[in-house]
Amino acid sequence: MDARTVIVGFAAETGDAHGDVLTYARSKLARKGCDLLVVNAVGEGKAFEVDHNDGWLLGSDGSESALEHGSKALMASRVLDALVKLFPE
Repeated sequence: MDARTVIVGFAAETGDAHGDVLTYARSKLARKGCDLLVVNAVGEGKAFEVDHNDGWLLGSDGSESALEHGSKALMASRVLDALVKLFPE
């Protein structure tokens, strides 16, 4: 991969007795070597077969930001905004 390649991963996560959604997502970010990981909690009315969603955006630099509830198009726009910031002008 060249220096301008950025890897964006997507994770639909569930929590359990061993950890919550973000705990599993942080582990996945490290394992997969992503620059950004878009995380959605899975559950009733969440992630799949719904028009609106929320989640988190995790960065390999340790950054974490909430993706507030909104349309999936708005979520995609927020991910693209974060992605653009990774490319210096």
